[in-house]
Amino acid sequence: MGQANTTRFSDVRFPQSGGCQCGAVRYELSAPPLGIWACHCSLCRKQSGSAFGLSMGVAIESLALTQGTPAIWTRDTDAGHRLDCLFCADCGSRLVHRRHRHEGMQTLKPGTLDDTSWVVPGRHFFAETALDWVKPLIQGTD
Repeated sequence: MGQANTTRFSDVRFPQSGGCQCGAVRYELSAPPLGIWACHCSLCRKQSGSAFGLSMGVAIESLALTQGTPAIWTRDTDAGHRLDCLFCADCGSRLVHRRHRHEGMQTLKPGTLDDTSWVVPGRHFFAETALDWVKPLIQGTD
């Protein structure tokens, strides 16, 4: 994702807290994200149960679990990476994705933040495969 654009998040106070739908797993994000994006690939749509998946790149050290222990499901990606998907074993909420060779970054699912008012994707990936009704909403955003 490159350099963090912290100016974009200058009005956001950190730490930010979040967690799963049932509250069994909680976390704290201590620093601004490295980026926020929407992915329109079929795997992200299936994972989110929606028209796209939202993701927020965060530094490994900026995200701390404060309650509970997530379960982990590991899968291979189309790009050849191994990906750990952390989720609540009680309610199934997906929380974090982390590649085995993570290079210091992991992907937080930003819909799990307590305050999502500041979450706006700066990029759209696989926009060409977006659902037809979504395409007019994302044109000109990249």
